[in-house]
This record gives sequence, structure tokens and C-alpha cells, in this order.
Amino acid sequence: MRGPVRNASYLLAGEATSRIFGFLTTAVLARRLGVDGFGQVGFAAAVMAYGVVSTDLGLVTVATRSVARDRSQAGDLVGSILPLRLLLGLVAAAVMVLIAVVLPKPASVKWLLGLYSLAVIAQSFLIEWVFVGSERMGFVSVARVVTNCAYFALVLVLVRNSGATPFVPVAFTIATLLGVLVLFAVYVPRFGLPRLRFGRLRWRELIKSAWPIGAASLLTQLHVNLGLVLLGLIATFQQTGIYNSAFRLVFFLMTLDRVFYTVFFPVVSRFMKDRPERLPELVGTAARIVLALSIPFCVGASILARPVLEAVFSSAYAVAFPVLLIMVWLLPLSMFNSLCGYTLLAAGKERRFLRNTAIGVGTAVVLNLVTVPLLGPPGAAAALVAGEVILLVLMSRDLLGMVRPKIDLRVVAPIAAVAAMAVVVFLLRGMNLVGCIGFGALTYSVLILLLRGITAEDIGFARTE
Repeated sequence: MRGPVRNASYLLAGEATSRIFGFLTTAVLARRLGVDGFGQVGFAAAVMAYGVVSTDLGLVTVATRSVARDRSQAGDLVGSILPLRLLLGLVAAAVMVLIAVVLPKPASVKWLLGLYSLAVIAQSFLIEWVFVGSERMGFVSVARVVTNCAYFALVLVLVRNSGATPFVPVAFTIATLLGVLVLFAVYVPRFGLPRLRFGRLRWRELIKSAWPIGAASLLTQLHVNLGLVLLGLIATFQQTGIYNSAFRLVFFLMTLDRVFYTVFFPVVSRFMKDRPERLPELVGTAARIVLALSIPFCVGASILARPVLEAVFSSAYAVAFPVLLIMVWLLPLSMFNSLCGYTLLAAGKERRFLRNTAIGVGTAVVLNLVTVPLLGPPGAAAALVAGEVILLVLMSRDLLGMVRPKIDLRVVAPIAAVAAMAVVVFLLRGMNLVGCIGFGALTYSVLILLLRGITAEDIGFARTE
């Protein structure tokens, strides 16, 4: 079985490459569409995200866990899940079109919603979960790189000015389908052509086991995108665009979270089944890695928020720096929530996971309804982070009731290293931005290694013996 070191390396390399292209795409869109057009695209994409998660309903997570435990189930699961997700995608797309028709917004926004519905259908064909469950992350990375490179190239060609907003979802849909083709090109030689099964009893069985995770995913997506959607509904698209710029920067940093939980979930699922006595050590090591990876980005972004926004999006977006100062703390909170939540899911505690998510999201919804009308973009950012804090309190409580993570004094190493990094970045903040970030990263990297905050043994701990 492939070790998590290789999987993490493949996935991190692929995610870094694909997210860099995604980041460049975002910067191009922000500059070419202007703040107002960028806000419209951000609003429509947030609505699309609800449609995409509706094609999942927890099926992907359950299938990933099943393949991680027994890879021989992959073919049967693809045959059942693929048509079910397509059906769900068609329903979600129809709802998006209906929303576009009745929503009292400009025609450009209606077109965006209608065209993004096609992307929802395209996303339902993705079978990344087969390769995640079997811990073959290299194939997943290749597909993501192809998708994001194609999206970047298409945006460069098709989106020239603020009047080209409809081409954004068209480019995204085409790029998604290219990623789908890459995955199927790898899947078919190894597993054969999928034998589609349309049995209602099998679908009912899958949905019954997956719905708590699916409901939690829907709630999580509601939580993450609600601020953007509310701003698009009750504020100006200018404010929506300002919020969207900080949101996209943090979304880029969330690559770390995506890599972490994608690698961590199949590993903790195996430990839960085969090596439960070493689970405290695995969770403790993962917690230290999360702290070491996330905190330097938060501190660095807090010091350099304004110049980073100006460099990436243009001076028109510099006013988003208060939003970024708040929202960047979503990264460590989300990563720790992934650690706790996916450990609960690996243990089969889907209903506990759903309950915690419902409480956290419910609180965030109430906060959004209060803070967005009063404070605008900063209020949406504060509600997002507050909801994540509440969710972490609930998830960590349940995790500690199940396992006591083994944590040693090395946990203070990232804090000491990031403090030194903060001093360097603060003193050099007036110099070239790239140089300032480079010296800060070098300071942190050297100290974290000297203090043994992360070691090769930590990263390779979960390798199967």
C-alpha cells in the first residue's frame, strides 16, 4: 500500500500547481472584470457551489472510506454512484435555472447562474474519490492540474473585459470536463468500463448511509458561501467583489486543508480498523503538523494584507484588507476541524458529525443575518470565522471523548518559529513584497527544522508497515 508521504507529495505538488493556476485565473478575472463584475461572478459561483455539493450528499466520502478499506469495491461503487450523482446534478442544475429566472437581478447575473448550472452537471462525473480511497493521489493531482491549466488558458482567451462575464462559467465547465476525461482515461485500463446500475434499492442504501455526511456537507457549504451570497443579494456587487477578493486569497491558502484531509482520511480510516492502539499518536502528530503549516500564513497575511491585495488584484481591492485580516484565521480553524471531523467519520460517527455541523452552521447563519446588513464584508468575514470556532469546540469535544491525542513539548516549536518570522516580516515590510515573504519563509523554515517542530519521522509516521 502506498505510504502517505508519497501521497502527500503527489497531492501537494498537484494542488500547489493547480491552485497557482487557479490563483492566476482569479487575479486575471479581478483585473479584467473590475470590482463589480468580479462580485457578480463570485456570487454566481457561490450559488453553483451549493449545486455541486448537492450532487454529492456524502456519497463521495462514504465511497472513499469503503475503497480505503476494500479496494475491490471500487468498480461496483462507480457503477452505482455515477448515475445517481448525474441524476442529482440534473436536479440541482434545474433548480439553479429556476433561481436565475425568478431572481430580481441584472441579466448578466441570470446568465451566469444559468451557465454555471452546466458546471454542476459536469462536476457530477468526477471520480477522484476512487483514487483518493485507493491512495493513488498522483492521478488526482494530474487531473486537477489539467483542469486548472485549461481554465486559466480559456479565461485568458475568452474573458477580455467586464462584458465577458458569461464566458467565465463556460470556461470553467469545459475545464472540468477535461479533468473528468483524464480521470476516466486512468480508470478504464485499471477497472474497465463502468457498468452503470440504476437500481433504486442500491441507491436507497447508499443514500441512507451517506445522508448524514451529505447534510453536513450542505451545511458546511452554506456556512462557507453564505456571506458571499448575502452580499450579492442585499448589498452592491461592488461590496461583493471586495469580499470576494479576500475570500479567494484565503481559498488559495485552503489548499493546505484540502491536501491534509484528502491524505488524512484514508490513513485514519486504516488506523481505525487495523491499528486503533496507535490512533492517539497519529492524531497528536497530525495536530502538530496542522499547527506548523497554518499559523505562519495567518501571521504573515496579517502583517502584509494590504500590499498583498494590491499586488494580486490591483489597488482597487486594497480596501479589502480588514476582511482579509479576519478571514485568514479560517485556515487553522478549518484544518483542525478537518482533523477532528474526519477522525469522527473514520470511526463511523456520521450523526455526531452532522449534529456538530448543524449547530455551528446554524450559529453562523444567525450571525451572518445580523452582521452582513450592519457591517458589510467585514461582518460576513467575522461570522464565517465565528462559526468555524464554534464548530471546532464541538468537534474537538467529541474527538477527545473518543481518543486522547499524544502531544509533546514540540508543539511549542511552531509558535516560537512564527514569532521570529513575524519580527523579520514586520521589519522588512517596506521592501519588495516577494523578498519580504521570502526572508520570512526562510526564517520560519530554518527554525521549525532546528526546533524539530516537524520531522521526517512525523510525516512518515503513518506509512503502512
